[in-house]
Amino acid sequence: MSQVSVGKTGRWWWLLLASFAISLAALTPAVLLEWTLGRTANPQIRFAAATGTVWIGSGRIALAAGVAPVVIPVVWRFDPFSLLHLRLGFFVETNAPALAGATHIGWRFGEVELRDTVIEADARLLSMAHSAGVLFAPTGKVRLQQSADERFSVWPAFNDNETWRVDGLMGLHAEQLVFGGIINAPVGSHELKLRGDGATISISILRSSGPLKLEGAGNIALASPRRFTFSGFATTTADAPAALKQLGPIMADGRQRIEINTTW
Repeated sequence: MSQVSVGKTGRWWWLLLASFAISLAALTPAVLLEWTLGRTANPQIRFAAATGTVWIGSGRIALAAGVAPVVIPVVWRFDPFSLLHLRLGFFVETNAPALAGATHIGWRFGEVELRDTVIEADARLLSMAHSAGVLFAPTGKVRLQQSADERFSVWPAFNDNETWRVDGLMGLHAEQLVFGGIINAPVGSHELKLRGDGATISISILRSSGPLKLEGAGNIALASPRRFTFSGFATTTADAPAALKQLGPIMADGRQRIEINTTW
């Protein structure tokens, strides 16, 4: 056999191997995501794949809530243009009473980036997703939303000795929020901006209306011990519940001074 024939045969073998590898990747079942994402640090959150492949498929997220867990269906599809930014990106959508909306998730070297996010959630999910939420027993609607130029990146902690890190911007809209464990009455609707900076999420109130109008800013420290601080003012309407009129000392202009500094 001539050298030319041997060279052509070698190239064909490489082409076949490459084709096989691409086909294998394209047909990778969605259950692979279940093996990796399904084992979260929080036992109350579980992900299970249903149909499709890693690149386009569907599944469900189950949040434990006593004897009746909340099941949230999700679908995803690969975004090939994300590779231009050296990321592995997916469009993720869900449509359930407890959680509905869409976001673009990009992954790169442990960093998870969210953009084009518009997701509305039942505030009760906060109690199911994290034990700290049980203390506040929140109800109402919470919406996460980003403008076209906003990004929010998260570097998750993989053990108790590490700290979550964040960077970027995210809008948070709370509507008719009720904190049953503290103030068992609607506290109005509030639009906030979240800004991630390392191990701190800064919170600023952009707009506020309803029985309780808030002004001010605060932050959440993600490093242990986790800390929430807020400094600002509260204005209540005449018909607001009595509990909302006892949040802090009353200033000369009628507003209440609020100072919060708590850890968990």
